[in-house]
Amino acid sequence: MSHIIHYVTTNFKKIFYTVCTEIISYIQGTALHFVLVAAFLGTLNHFLYFLSGQSPIVALFCPVNESVWEHLKLLYFPFLFVSIWEYLSLHPVVLPFFYCRYLGVLLGMFFTVSVFYTYSGILGRNFLILDILLFYSSVIFSFGMSEYISGKTRSPHETEPGFVVSLWLITSFFFFVFTCFPPDLPLFYSA
Repeated sequence: MSHIIHYVTTNFKKIFYTVCTEIISYIQGTALHFVLVAAFLGTLNHFLYFLSGQSPIVALFCPVNESVWEHLKLLYFPFLFVSIWEYLSLHPVVLPFFYCRYLGVLLGMFFTVSVFYTYSGILGRNFLILDILLFYSSVIFSFGMSEYISGKTRSPHETEPGFVVSLWLITSFFFFVFTCFPPDLPLFYSA
């Protein structure tokens, strides 16, 4: 992971152009329906907890309040489920695929948090329309970064099944735990 961070920080302009090109080509290709389904599931996910009568099981996968942390579930779980569907449909090499998808969604969540706090800090508050646009941008960004990373990563961990599965399971576990027991930090405060 540190080699990816170093590469990004030293080649930002080139990476930005390449990522934008990758995102456009990825979305214009056969993957458009995966991006659209992830965006649709994320949108549905926003309302599912209340539509379920506030089911504790649904609460693990859907936002239960208006905190930034809870809204990261809009990206994470639909992205995971669509990645599983994409794998079953296209049959790529399993471990590098899920490793790159994990890094893509992780960067997408970082993008979401960074842009949200930056724009709301500059403007002094958040705006619903900008939050909605940020969510859809994050979906596209996550898929695009995943595709970009798949052509660049050389991590030895991408071929270790336990490592790749652990990444997804540990992150899911943190979502579950912090839904039930949110820390007293601004990221977890409900707006």
